[in-house]
Amino acid sequence: MIFPDPTGGAQHEALLYSSAADLASQLAPRIESALAAGDPVVAVVDAPSQAALDIVLGPAAADIDFQDPTQVHSVPSFTVATRWARLGRRVTEPGRRAMVVGQHIEGLDCDPGHWARLDIALNVAIDGLPVNVLCPYRSPGADLPRLHATHPFLFTHRGPQPSPGFRLPHESVIEYPPPPPVDLGMPDAELDFDATGLRPVRRRVAGVADAAGLDLTRVGDLVLAINEIAANSIEHGPGRGRLQLWITDRQLVAEVADPGRMDVSFPGMVAPSAAGARGRGLWLASELCDVMQVWSNEHGTVFRLFINR
Repeated sequence: MIFPDPTGGAQHEALLYSSAADLASQLAPRIESALAAGDPVVAVVDAPSQAALDIVLGPAAADIDFQDPTQVHSVPSFTVATRWARLGRRVTEPGRRAMVVGQHIEGLDCDPGHWARLDIALNVAIDGLPVNVLCPYRSPGADLPRLHATHPFLFTHRGPQPSPGFRLPHESVIEYPPPPPVDLGMPDAELDFDATGLRPVRRRVAGVADAAGLDLTRVGDLVLAINEIAANSIEHGPGRGRLQLWITDRQLVAEVADPGRMDVSFPGMVAPSAAGARGRGLWLASELCDVMQVWSNEHGTVFRLFINR
């Protein structure tokens, strides 16, 4: 579980605000402190909030990495959580930490469970990392029971306070299943595979990735990622699966499906320990692609990996 730990552990807090000016006034002391320490600060906020921060912080606001919410949240919530966790892994100097301000913005083109799944996933993805995630919610209008259930702590003038009703991620994520896979139509290539070997899988992926115009590094990334996923189907699943690939205007999409069920709530989100072997393949696949989505139920498991062209 995540507890506020200024010496290096993760912090995940919800913050209630009434206006852009109110939000900026609450955030300013925390941001100023982080910037003064030389810590990286990322802010994913709407235009009024960014303008208010510019006013309150003055020239210091130029040191904030403001990111467009429509771009950040154009990918699945688990991917957003994974990317924010990577910010923490880039902080290697003792005593330093990253800060992310991730405003919850209604009206973006997201699935209904996006914000809840993001907050739940953050509790897993950033655990133990030197990163502080502040999640501003506009009030009134905030879903307080959901806010309390998905954030370990609340941002207050007295500092972080335990959130009433917080639930463990593996318990709460069940209530917010991901949207079903989008039908991508007829694949550009497909292949059935089994325990006889994965060489044909790697060869097929490499051929399609090369035809899609990916550079050699990205071809290698996708080949290795799909090899790990297919090996997972053979070694820990039913021993067989089906590979499908699509080339779109912007991406190469590779999918591995098998009839087994995977009982992992947050696949590929947590880095395995140096001494551990389990979970390394899913983690590696997630790190090598731009987006990894997973669906698993009584009918089977689907891994869908996206590489930007």
